[in-house]
Amino acid sequence: MFSCALLLSGVGHAPAHAESHAAVQQAKDKKEKQAKLTRLVSDTKKITLKKAGTQQISLQAVYTDKTKVDVTKLAVWESSDEEIVTVEAGLVTALGSGKTKIKASYEGKSFTIPVEVDVVTRLTANEKKVALSLEGTKQVTLTAVYADKTTADVSELAEWESANTEIVTVENGLVTAVGSGKTKIKATYGSKTITLPVEVDVVSKLLASTKKLSFSQAGATQVVTLTAQLSDGTKVDVTEKAVWSTDRSEVASVEGGTVTAVAPGKARIKASYGGKTVTLPLEFKEVVKIPGLDVRNLTMKVGETKQVNVVLSGSDKTKEIVTEQAEWNSLHDEIATVELGKVTAVKKGKTTIVAIYGGKLLKVQVHVK
Repeated sequence: MFSCALLLSGVGHAPAHAESHAAVQQAKDKKEKQAKLTRLVSDTKKITLKKAGTQQISLQAVYTDKTKVDVTKLAVWESSDEEIVTVEAGLVTALGSGKTKIKASYEGKSFTIPVEVDVVTRLTANEKKVALSLEGTKQVTLTAVYADKTTADVSELAEWESANTEIVTVENGLVTAVGSGKTKIKATYGSKTITLPVEVDVVSKLLASTKKLSFSQAGATQVVTLTAQLSDGTKVDVTEKAVWSTDRSEVASVEGGTVTAVAPGKARIKASYGGKTVTLPLEFKEVVKIPGLDVRNLTMKVGETKQVNVVLSGSDKTKEIVTEQAEWNSLHDEIATVELGKVTAVKKGKTTIVAIYGGKLLKVQVHVK
């Protein structure tokens, strides 16, 4: 009876170990059916900050069923360089300048974001070239362009350097000329550098007061003024400082810009200053002057007066009246008289008025009616 009762008591009931195995299997099946984490994504691919700036990063977990869950506060955050940035629950705080990375980890997955703080991408200056006169100054403004496209004046923050302090010095962008010549200045900020050429009292051009010289008489002089145009646009009279020369001293001489004609011919006058030279062509043509009278025949009435002039006509097309320097005579004073070219008719008849100039005899026929 006992065994039968025992047997009957087990009818319709599964063993306890079978129930436990089924529960485990069910849990296992359920877990396998649950979505799995595939990756982490952020709303930011790169962080650019100014010092003391902050930025909140959002982190999401993406599962196999394509669902997304915000795990910003659940993830483990770390910074590669805490002297540049710190990060807590996705909040990035900039402490120093430079480049680093932050990393977020969650359930075996990780996500890394590059970070830049006050990173200068380039430097620009308000001058491409600095040109100064001796003892002159010029302020150069230096602008830093950051990774976030913002800009800032860093003239007083940059490190400035002159390649030749005997020509210029530079401090906080203020360039001071102390000597003549060419050099460069360099500005460095945020690992970026910019170099500017500098010129002090460098002559860009020489300008003469005339383009050519012409003479017609030995001993005649002309003064040429020489002006130096400096690289900063200013102009300086350098007539007495320049080196003057002539290629034909037998035609013309030159000293301190004063050119003197010596003898007929052609020459070239040269002036040099500050590495620049200007050359002026010179021509000395001796002018031939021929005396003549402005009239050759006079018809007059008794008592009438007329003026006759001696005119010097030069080969340079100039004319000069030299009437008073001539010697005057009338061949027949009873018909007409003459004094300094002034002819007076006395009585009817014909005569000749004679003027002598430079050894040349000039005649005027006079007919008094």
